[in-house]
Amino acid sequence: FAHDEKNRITGHDDKADVKEKLSHEDKAENFTASSGINSDEAARLLEQWGTNELQEKKQSKLVIYLKLLVQPMPIMIWLAIFVEVGITIANDVTEGSPGTNWIDAIILLGIQFINATLGWYETIKAADAVAALKASLKPKATVKRDGKWQEMDATLVVPGDLVLLCAGSAVPADCIVNEGRIEVDQSALTGESLPVTMVRGSRPKMGSTITRGEVEGTVEFTGKNTFFGKTAMLLAGDDDLGSLQKLLLKIMFVLIVLSCTLCLTALLYLAIAKNEPFTKALSFAVVLLVASIPIAIEIVCTTTLALGSRDLSKHGAIVT
Repeated sequence: FAHDEKNRITGHDDKADVKEKLSHEDKAENFTASSGINSDEAARLLEQWGTNELQEKKQSKLVIYLKLLVQPMPIMIWLAIFVEVGITIANDVTEGSPGTNWIDAIILLGIQFINATLGWYETIKAADAVAALKASLKPKATVKRDGKWQEMDATLVVPGDLVLLCAGSAVPADCIVNEGRIEVDQSALTGESLPVTMVRGSRPKMGSTITRGEVEGTVEFTGKNTFFGKTAMLLAGDDDLGSLQKLLLKIMFVLIVLSCTLCLTALLYLAIAKNEPFTKALSFAVVLLVASIPIAIEIVCTTTLALGSRDLSKHGAIVT
C-alpha cells in the first residue's frame, strides 16, 4: 500500500515506526472497516495497484521454438551438421567434387527441425489448452460498489473494497474481517489440516477458502502485494532446474561423454592405425556420433509432458 491508502483503510499513523509494520500480520487491532467504494474510486485504485491477479512470465512462441534447437542433444546435431558441411567444402577444394556429405548434412538438418517442430507444436497446444481452462475458471467476488452488492470478476477487486466472505467461497484478496466470526481453510497456504477461526480484525489470506460463517471484509492487499502473491514472486525468482530436468541433463551428459570418447577413439584409430584419409575418418566419426546418442530424447520428453498436460486440462486440472 501507499501510505495514504493504508491509513484510510487501517487507520494507522504515518510514522517511521509504523512503516516497518506494514506487513501481513495475523490480526489488525485498530482499523477502519470499509463501507464500500464507488466506481470512480475503484477505477482510480485499479489503475494505481493493477488487477488482482498474479502476472505470469510468458515466452513468445518463437523463443520456445528456438530453445528446442539449442538444447544439449540438438547442439550435438548442429556440430555434426557443421562437420558434414566442412567435409563437403574440403572435398570440393581438394578433389573438385563435394561428394555425398552434403546430403548427410541436409538429412541431419531436416531431422533437427522436424524434432523441434513436433515438440514446439505439442507444447503450444498444451499451453493453449491450459490457458483456456484458466480463463474459464476465473474466480468471482461479491463486492459492494456504488452502494449495492454485485458479483464481479475477482481480478477487478481493489484495496478498500467491501467484500462478502461466506461459506464455500474463496477469499478474493487479503482482507480484514469487519465483524462476526468465520472459519477459514488455509491449508493451501500454511498446511494446517483444520480450519482457522477468525473474528473481527483477523486477516484471511487470498487463496484460502471460507468453510463456515458469513462476514463482511475490507480488502487490504491485492495481486502481487498479497501474502500469496509475494510467496509466488519469491518462487518465480528461483530459476533452479526441476528434478526431471536435472535427471535428463545427467543422462545426456553421460551419453555425450561416452559418445564423444567413442568417436574420438574411432577417429584416431582410422586416421593413424589404418591410414584412412582424415575426411573419411571424420565422416565415419560423425555417423557414429549421430547413431550413438538419442538425439530426440529432450523432444520426446517435452512432447510427452505436453500431451499429459493437455489431457489433464480436459479433466479440469491445471498444470503449470
